[in-house]
Amino acid sequence: MSQLYFPSLSPDKQTGDGPATLAELQGALCGLLCMDSMADRTTWYKKLFDDFAPAEEEKLDLTHLFDDTIQALNSLDFDFQMELPADNAPLSSRLSALSDWCQGLAYGLGASGMSNETELSDDCQEYVTDVIKISQVSFDDVEESEDERANFEELVEYLRMGLFLLYGEMQPVDPTQESTEH
Repeated sequence: MSQLYFPSLSPDKQTGDGPATLAELQGALCGLLCMDSMADRTTWYKKLFDDFAPAEEEKLDLTHLFDDTIQALNSLDFDFQMELPADNAPLSSRLSALSDWCQGLAYGLGASGMSNETELSDDCQEYVTDVIKISQVSFDDVEESEDERANFEELVEYLRMGLFLLYGEMQPVDPTQESTEH
């Protein structure tokens, strides 16, 4: 499952670039969950597809994406993985998907209420700024080298860990729900 196709997102139905990539959808979901960790599938569908009703197969794909993403974000193992092309894919396609993920995250944050007035730590402000910058970069002419692949992996790790930082800051642990050890 590397790309979901939604007819409402095709170029002939709106002014977008075509089908939303899985990376972009996952990014948008992450943005929504950062702002509202209690969001459910219906909330997500409405934020993303205002007047669109996905087909049953698409609903199943979206349900899996939603469930996998929320589980990974809440995992103590930090095992969240971005939906990017395989490691052996051309670096340009992996970078393009990473840019899509960042576009989705920025959209999800904004659609869920984040604004310039949202209070964030300096680290989270820097992270959101970086996400927006990455979402606007074109990666057509990328050199395929081990150094560039290593830089890509560092960027992915930065974005992953920054997501956990933002998620944790926007959804702090409720002190009234402290766990007790027996």
